[in-house]
Amino acid sequence: MRLPFVVFVVCAVLIFGFRISLQYRRTRDHGLRLGKQGATLSGQAATAMQAAALLGVLVVTVLDSISWLPGQLDLGPVGAATGVAICALATTITMVSQYQMGDAWRIGVDASEKNELVVRGMFSVSRNPIYSGMLLLGIGFVVLVPHILTLLLALLSYTGFEVQVRKVEEPHLRRVHGERYETYCQRVGRYFPHIRSGR
Repeated sequence: MRLPFVVFVVCAVLIFGFRISLQYRRTRDHGLRLGKQGATLSGQAATAMQAAALLGVLVVTVLDSISWLPGQLDLGPVGAATGVAICALATTITMVSQYQMGDAWRIGVDASEKNELVVRGMFSVSRNPIYSGMLLLGIGFVVLVPHILTLLLALLSYTGFEVQVRKVEEPHLRRVHGERYETYCQRVGRYFPHIRSGR
């Protein structure tokens, strides 16, 4: 198998498999709430877009591995090394952010839950550092497999994160944490440091 597929498998295992298993060992709860957030149209749309982007990147890396992905730009060894470096950085950011969430970590939102508002560590400079890492991961795969399909999947992933954050997670956090969350939004950017974005 070629490098992009190997990178995809390693990143998926570390970001999803490892974190879910760690959460279950610590809390006896896997942390998955995608079924719960599917009660709303926005939640369904966000889940569908993110799942489609993830599955799409898997398909693209498989097609690349078996040389069935014609017409892509070849960036050579420099492109491969750059793509791996970006993916490694993105995975590190994502995993550190997941760890700093502690037992409050979830995939998806259950409106009946009231979890801690995490504002320390990575969350002191980004309200959504896990998504920041995942967005960077998308860029890494565009560099690793420089093809129009990979670019479109990265854009789909970004759109899914935007719907998830703006329409699902932020309204939930405002209901649960009220003024404290509003103050946090005014102080810390949605994805990146020094880029403040409230509603």
